[in-house]
Amino acid sequence: MMSSKQDKLDHLDSRSHELFSQYRIVAGKLKKRFMKKPNVREASDDYGKLANALKNEENPQYAALCFSAMAKCDQILGDVSGEGEAWANAGRQFLIAEDILFTGGYPSYGDSLDAGVQCFLLAIEAHYKQGNEVMAAMFCLEIAHRLKHFKKFHEALTFLNRAADLQNNKPECQLQTMEEIALCKIRLREYDSALSIISKITSETKGKEGPYAVLRQRCEVCQLLLLLILQIPRNHLKAEHSQVLSKFSKDVLDTSVVGPGMHGELYVLLQSLLIAVEDKCYKEIEDIQPIMWRYLTSIQQHLYSLLMEAHNPHRQSIL
Repeated sequence: MMSSKQDKLDHLDSRSHELFSQYRIVAGKLKKRFMKKPNVREASDDYGKLANALKNEENPQYAALCFSAMAKCDQILGDVSGEGEAWANAGRQFLIAEDILFTGGYPSYGDSLDAGVQCFLLAIEAHYKQGNEVMAAMFCLEIAHRLKHFKKFHEALTFLNRAADLQNNKPECQLQTMEEIALCKIRLREYDSALSIISKITSETKGKEGPYAVLRQRCEVCQLLLLLILQIPRNHLKAEHSQVLSKFSKDVLDTSVVGPGMHGELYVLLQSLLIAVEDKCYKEIEDIQPIMWRYLTSIQQHLYSLLMEAHNPHRQSIL
């Protein structure tokens, strides 16, 4: 048994020495020599091969360093596309290294997380400087999604806001990003701000069909749940929020008012929920939850849990 462990350690030590030697060989190609320019393109390709080998061997930190070196080579070559993708690959590998600690419950100083974010920033800037706002926005969304995985919602918001700014010419994408911003606000318990953003989305998607109608339906459910959590007196509600409550106060399902994307049973359940909340009947709120659950998105389920928390007579206020 001891011999097997020692053999494994010897193999790892030998492999580490081999990889370090390969890295030094590639780095040596970038040194200026008498009457000869360094072959930056060849070095970039070699760094890429080494990075992918390390990635396949599940050695994310060293893979990230090689992808970073590749990005610097592509920057020298003026290859913006290659530079951006190399920085993004480096960022992904750094974040994989961080995730190993995060999911394993190990302590972390966040060095790999910080390095990963910095690499994505460089990828975003590389494309933004070249006027490629679509790619810059895509990288903003990717790093935001990865930051949310680490429960870094404040940091994710920074990138989501930038993505939305970059999507001014793509209204459908921008509205979807705004929804992501609202979801982050909900996770941070900034309910008023989340309600304001979601209300803007429903306003801008009014009367539109296709993906817009689906987005509007999701947001209307979130709107209602947020209003029930906030418990704003009806005489203090904005007109648009009063209209939301009115939609779910009708005695019959009116698809022309509620929207074609809403399931009939969900509408009836939301009606019942509204009545239960107004009657302060916590038992009814509890009973509706398991029936409604399958119709709700993950963030709507989260809001429903918060609603139950807010109206539980035995718990303190969440607001």
